Amino acid sequence: MLGPNAVCSRIFLALLILTLSYFAYMNYILFIRVRDYPIRRETNVTSGLPEYKSRISCDINPICDVTVKGMMMDNPNHYLLTPLATITDRALGISDQSWISPNAISAFHVLVAMAAGKCVSSDSLSERRFGVVLFMIRSWLDDLDGHVARQRKNIRGEHSEFGSLGYWIDGLCDFLGVTFLLIGIYYFMKTNPPRRGYQKLLPTQESGKEFKTGIVYKKKILSGREAPKTLLFIIGQLILSSAGWNRYISLYQDLLESEISSTVQLSNENSIQTIVFRSASFWAITLSWTIVNFHAITDYLLLAIFTDRLWEYFRSVRYVGYIFLIIVIGASEFHYRNVYACVLDSTITPSVSVSETINYRRDLSFILSNQNYETLA
Repeated sequence: MLGPNAVCSRIFLALLILTLSYFAYMNYILFIRVRDYPIRRETNVTSGLPEYKSRISCDINPICDVTVKGMMMDNPNHYLLTPLATITDRALGISDQSWISPNAISAFHVLVAMAAGKCVSSDSLSERRFGVVLFMIRSWLDDLDGHVARQRKNIRGEHSEFGSLGYWIDGLCDFLGVTFLLIGIYYFMKTNPPRRGYQKLLPTQESGKEFKTGIVYKKKILSGREAPKTLLFIIGQLILSSAGWNRYISLYQDLLESEISSTVQLSNENSIQTIVFRSASFWAITLSWTIVNFHAITDYLLLAIFTDRLWEYFRSVRYVGYIFLIIVIGASEFHYRNVYACVLDSTITPSVSVSETINYRRDLSFILSNQNYETLA
C-alpha cells in the first residue's frame, strides 16, 4: 500500500487505526459534554447542572464551546487542525498582529494549494504524497484564518457569519484551493489510467535478439474521456455536499444558537433548544454530516492519493456517494422542519410523529404546558 517495505504499511495502518480511535473517543466525550453540562459555559439562568470545566484550556479544547458547526465539522478539522491552529496562534501571537488579517491568511493558503496541486499531478508517488502534506497545511491555514477572525471578534467556538465579507472570501479561497487540487488529480489521472487499462503487445526482435523470447510487453492505454468523466462524479459530490452542509449549518445555527425568547434561553436546562441539542435524532444528523461534508470528502481524496488508490476510490464512491448524500440531505430537511415546528410552535399536535426519531416532541409539549411559555411567533 505504501511501498515495497511492508513495515511502512503496518506503521501507516496502525497510525490510521489510532487516529480513528481518537476521533471516536472525542465524539464520545463530546456526547457526554452535551448530555451532562449546560450547552453554553456562561449562563444567567440556573440550569441545575455543574459548569463544564476542562483539564486543558478551553481555547485549545474543541468541545468546551458546543456549536452547531462544531458538531457538523469533519473530525480531522475539529479535533486536530483547529486545536493546532489555536496553539500556533498562542505561540506566535498572530491574532495580536494587526498587519496579519484573516483574509491575507486565506489568500496565502490558495498559493499553498496551487503548489499541492502541482505535486499531486506528478507521476512520482513521493511527490504526490508531498502534495498531500502541502494540502493538509493549506487546511490548517484555513482553520487558522477562522480562529484569528473569531479571536478578534471575541466569538467562542466554531461559528459561521453567513453573508459577511470574510465568509465570502474564505469560501472563495476554499473553492480555489480545492480546484487546484482537482486540476492536479485530473492531470495525474489523464496520464495514469486505471491499472486494468493495459494493452498487450507482441514481443519484437530488437538488437539482434531472437523473436522467440516469450516476453509480453505492455503499454498504457490513455483514454481521453475516462479521466474527466470520472472526476465529474466527484466534483458533483463536492458541490452537493458543500451546498447541503452550509445550508443546514445556517438553518440550525439560527434556530438553536439564538435566544428566541426572553424566557426560553439556550442555557436553560429545560430549554427547547437544549433538548434538541441532546436528542438522538440531532446527533444522528450531525454525525452523518461529519462523514459526508465538503472537507471530509476532500480528506478521503487526500487519503486515496497518499495510499496510491485513487482509481479504486473513485470506482467505490462513484454512485454510492450520491446515494448517501441524498439520504443525509433528505433526513436533515425532514428533521429541521420538525425541529422548526417544535421551537416556534407551542401548540404541538401528535399528528406528526415518526416513532422515536423525534420523540423529544413529547418532552417539549410537557415543558411548554407545565411552564406556561407564551406562544412563539
